[in-house]
Amino acid sequence: MENIKPIVELELYLIRHGQSMGNAGYDKDELTLKESNDPLLTEKGMIQADLVGRCLSMTDFDYIYSSGLIRAISTADGILRHQNSSKPLNILPVLSEVGISPEYDGITVEEMKEFCKTACLAQGISKDDPRVCHSTFENEAEIFDRAKSVMDYLHSRHTSGEKVAIVAHAAFLTILIFHIMGFEEAPAFDISIQNTGVTKVIFYKEGTNKYGDTVFEYINDTGHLE
Repeated sequence: MENIKPIVELELYLIRHGQSMGNAGYDKDELTLKESNDPLLTEKGMIQADLVGRCLSMTDFDYIYSSGLIRAISTADGILRHQNSSKPLNILPVLSEVGISPEYDGITVEEMKEFCKTACLAQGISKDDPRVCHSTFENEAEIFDRAKSVMDYLHSRHTSGEKVAIVAHAAFLTILIFHIMGFEEAPAFDISIQNTGVTKVIFYKEGTNKYGDTVFEYINDTGHLE
């Protein structure tokens, strides 16, 4: 093992969106369906998105994915603005947050472009697929299945050491991390993922890394906010 050179298949960055109006709390009593399911970033959230973008500017991402929800798209745009070249934002609806109302249809790709001009549907996703993942009635097993589908999607497309960023949501990212750790259901502990917290995971070709095929370099890094 000591003489085998570690081979990186995927370098994955999991990023929570910046502070949204939903995180900060609305001032009015009654919310529209869109406001409750798909809130905008606050001014603080926009600053956080810019800061995490600056922090990650030295990482030349090969692919950047986001859910189809505005707070994630806007945060991903903050990251893209600090990349060395213009890149598409790949919208992957399965990255949506847990608990989205089945009555909320999301926004169109053209509307997404108002928040990130390079937004487009990810490879393999057609315009007929749901723009958001309607998850209100998901149970825990179904959320874990959704997390598995995300990793299956990534591992089927990125095996040559690509640097990939995913911008998504706290509850779903937590389940995704648990799935990567090998859990099939939520363990007896939780993970705190703060706004724009970054988790970095490296996937190695099987048997080439003496510390294991999957290595978490850090979880919920918010040093850029300091």
